[in-house]
Amino acid sequence: MATFKTHLGVAMLASGMATTTFTNIGLATVDQAPLLFALGVAGGLLPDIDADNSIPVRLAFSLLGLIVAFGAVLYVMARYHFSISELTLLVTGTFLAIRYVLFELFLRLTEHRGIFHSLLAAVFFLCLGTSLSYNLAGTPARLAWLHGLFVGMGYVVHLTLDELFSVDLLGGRLKRSFGTALKVFSGDLKATLTLGFLTLGLAVTLPDPHVLQRLLSRHTLIRPVQTHLWPPPGQWFAPWRPKARSHRAWRLN
Repeated sequence: MATFKTHLGVAMLASGMATTTFTNIGLATVDQAPLLFALGVAGGLLPDIDADNSIPVRLAFSLLGLIVAFGAVLYVMARYHFSISELTLLVTGTFLAIRYVLFELFLRLTEHRGIFHSLLAAVFFLCLGTSLSYNLAGTPARLAWLHGLFVGMGYVVHLTLDELFSVDLLGGRLKRSFGTALKVFSGDLKATLTLGFLTLGLAVTLPDPHVLQRLLSRHTLIRPVQTHLWPPPGQWFAPWRPKARSHRAWRLN
């Protein structure tokens, strides 16, 4: 399997190319590009959240612990009057419960290269990213779908890279890990059914699917990419070329 640095580098490259493409053809603005890039990179690291020594999962649970802890404090402060010591204990206890207790439970219930290394998981996180963007952040439908698509794109890039690393090109053989990364679903029926039902549950929270269909249509995506892929003949880096002065302007000078 690829290392964390390799996954990070490839995720940044793929997300950067996708962000540049969508911005160039007008499906995203320059202001929206940084978040799209970040979501693509995050998606490229997500499949390893079930690894015991995974850097992304430790960071994710630490961030989740901080968000939930301070969210809980803000909720309590708006309704009750507690001392600073009590609020400090609440923040600390909530963070530790998520970062260590929930984290340990998550590791025990998941298996590396299990359900999270599957296309079903990619669809789940695509839907989750879209739903959170649309329902919690109040993002317009098309941009919310873009957010989810970039998460899903990064996720598939990670799975594909792991599968490529399962092929020994020099030795002309397949490694034992071949087929464990880029699979449709897990061999664990319970995990597959659970994630499948969660994905179906997310479906009712998604924005209009016709927006996604139009976004991925030939008219909106394919044809603009084909049009903007290459410059016209003889026009490479034309905006950077010095403008030739006309003969009349030369005579007047």
